[in-house]
Amino acid sequence: MEKRNGIFVCLIVITILVLMVGCTSDKSDAKNLSSQPLPTKSANIIVIVDTSDRISKARNPHQIGKDIKITESIVNIFEEKFVRPSLYIGSKDTIAFVVPEQPGVPAISQKTLANLKIWRTRKQRAGGAPEFKKMKTNLLGAIGELYQYVNKQDQFTGSDIWSWFRDSAEVYLKPEAHNYIICLSDGYLDFNHNIQIERPKRTYISYRQIANLRETANWKSKFHAEGHGLLEIGKDFSDYSVKFLMVEIAHRHMLDLEIVKEYWQTWLKSMGIVDSQFLPTQDDPQIVIERIRKFISTQ
Repeated sequence: MEKRNGIFVCLIVITILVLMVGCTSDKSDAKNLSSQPLPTKSANIIVIVDTSDRISKARNPHQIGKDIKITESIVNIFEEKFVRPSLYIGSKDTIAFVVPEQPGVPAISQKTLANLKIWRTRKQRAGGAPEFKKMKTNLLGAIGELYQYVNKQDQFTGSDIWSWFRDSAEVYLKPEAHNYIICLSDGYLDFNHNIQIERPKRTYISYRQIANLRETANWKSKFHAEGHGLLEIGKDFSDYSVKFLMVEIAHRHMLDLEIVKEYWQTWLKSMGIVDSQFLPTQDDPQIVIERIRKFISTQ
């Protein structure tokens, strides 16, 4: 009898020890799992290039040079931050330059537009750094071709950024990525008179509208009370991770910068884009480049 009791006690002790080891193991596994870094989202950089009269030789003889320096630097920042660490092998990071249409102006060639992005297949990404270098060379060449073509045409009717957001933003934005929209624009979103009078109301920002608001002491209250904002496009990107930065805003009056910002911020918020930043044009492009670098560095 005593022998049986001894065996019974031993079995109980062994069972308790097994349970303790199991619990310890489970806790250890849970701890190891919790210490594993969460997968990071890829980066998706979209650069909107406003090719309206902001880059005309007559109005701004140095703007094209500044734009090219800024756009090339954006490509270099993309390479530095997202390509070199992985040598582009298996990378899902993307960059694309988009050029909203100018009504009535001959279209830019499809070959140029096709090279304005690094948004390739898995097979091409597997080519690593050498494959990326080829795509980067093509992209930088296409940027030069773009500005050369626009400069040669010398026709500036207005960049239809409103329609780009309505028709194309959903194609370029990625729900699984950190989306960074960088817009090179003077911010005014106006058109030639003959084109503007034919456009639906509130799909542009006329200089007259801004001037009228500027002359009102409580312009912000008037802006919202009278519905001066841009027409909503019916898109909701609030579930996306989207940040917006506009650079090279050339305000024609000191107060215009705040009014232009109110137009854009109100419109972007209607799409669910609440993180928006605005930088006036700078004499030194390096200031713009550093601001862009900081913008891309934060999530």
